[in-house]
Amino acid sequence: MGLWLALAAYLVGSILPAEIFVRWRTGRSPHDVEDNPGGGGAWRLAGPLAGVITILFDMGKGAIPTAIALQAGFRPPELIAVAAAPVIGHCWPFYKIIRLDRGGRGLGPATGALFAMAFREVVPAYILGALVAYRLRWLPSVGIVAFPLGLILMLLWRVPPERLTAALAVMLVVLVRNVGLLWTVLRTRGARLPH
Repeated sequence: MGLWLALAAYLVGSILPAEIFVRWRTGRSPHDVEDNPGGGGAWRLAGPLAGVITILFDMGKGAIPTAIALQAGFRPPELIAVAAAPVIGHCWPFYKIIRLDRGGRGLGPATGALFAMAFREVVPAYILGALVAYRLRWLPSVGIVAFPLGLILMLLWRVPPERLTAALAVMLVVLVRNVGLLWTVLRTRGARLPH
């Protein structure tokens, strides 16, 4: 059952509502205008309502399968596969892999999966990340702050090891997807903060 849930989570993760909203509004993909097909890109290119719907959908596609896996009592590696699958689908959607194209950065579905696994522990980390993002006016800083701090809080508050392992896997998927972005920021010493 875990394999089927992971496959379904990957396929749902491949749905990028930002692509739909931005194409409807502008006739172009967010990547065509050098933006990200996530909540922030939808907000910038198609308006606040499109941004909010995209954020909620993206978080839901990470939270729902993870919550189902937890409720069903999945153990690693099935829990890891189910939690990471929607994030992988968001970052590398099945319909874009054929063209060697990419999807979003994965923050939305990763957030949903992390909230399902350790809500109490990661919410303070996300609040601090959101404050930093607001101050810098750069949405990816939410994850840059929330992921390491969330892991520390999960360790301190003794989250069960299988949830901690799955959370780490989700964060690693986002890290792999965003290595180029992080390299650009480090190389330019923060002078260039790409969307």
